[in-house]
Amino acid sequence: MIWLEKMAGHIWDACQGNKLYAIYSNVGGYQCKSSLSRRDAVLINRLRLGHTRLTHSYLLSGDDQPVCSACQSLLTVKHFLIECVNFAAIRSRYSSDSSMKDVFESVNAQSVIDFIK
Repeated sequence: MIWLEKMAGHIWDACQGNKLYAIYSNVGGYQCKSSLSRRDAVLINRLRLGHTRLTHSYLLSGDDQPVCSACQSLLTVKHFLIECVNFAAIRSRYSSDSSMKDVFESVNAQSVIDFIK
């Protein structure tokens, strides 16, 4: 069983371009916060994965990938959680982190949810 865990770790390390790898560099170990409602836990997990209705519905509808109306960048979870200058003022009330990993490791999940709402 140990060799299987090592193999999984090697495979995961080969996926460094993966959005989720930027948040979790190790396989396993994530515990969902039990204090969150089911709806909020789903929201946090979708944000962690980088797949939301706002950022990925274009895949089902056949439209072009959406762009941010404020800065014309591609609309991604990373963009609105960290990069977009349009949300900088409100974002600073909830977090001052500069990476996805920091947002999901050091910021209270409820603060991320409050920012999104």
